[in-house]
Amino acid sequence: MSFRKTATNLLVALAFSLPFCFPSNAHAQWRSASTVGLTQAPPLQLNNLSGKPVDISAFKGKVVVVNFWASWCEPCREEFGELTELQEKYGPKGLVVIAVNLAEMKPRILQFLKGNGISENAMEILLDRNSIAYKTWKARGIPTTFLVGKTRKIEGVWIGAIEDVDSNEVKSKIDALLRQ
Repeated sequence: MSFRKTATNLLVALAFSLPFCFPSNAHAQWRSASTVGLTQAPPLQLNNLSGKPVDISAFKGKVVVVNFWASWCEPCREEFGELTELQEKYGPKGLVVIAVNLAEMKPRILQFLKGNGISENAMEILLDRNSIAYKTWKARGIPTTFLVGKTRKIEGVWIGAIEDVDSNEVKSKIDALLRQ
């Protein structure tokens, strides 16, 4: 492949990728689900890192956090520890964190996890190779995180990185849903 074609492909990929990495605000902003045009959780069935299919409908009766991310997105990288903490803290109470990776190959994801001291079983990591789930869920940039109640109703969405899962905003929303 010629240098010119390689450079052109790189520029096209970069131009496509940059909007995903810079949502309207670097810090997460809580918004109602209607902001993105959803009320119920759309289907979500993707393979995890082990190649096993995971379907969100299997988590009926649980509160589910669905996060769209990529290892090349700095706000996503910074937020990943917060997602791990959410799973550790609230998993025993009925919360499931699903981290949906956008279009990266398994070795790249494993390298990211290992480099950050995160177990590949810390949460359910799903592979959205063609960004179909991302589009179906009407995510707006990455990271985007949906909070889904026990009845599959989307309670709201954080657009941007969640910086503190111990904040009153995050804790109150999750605690209220877990009590339902």
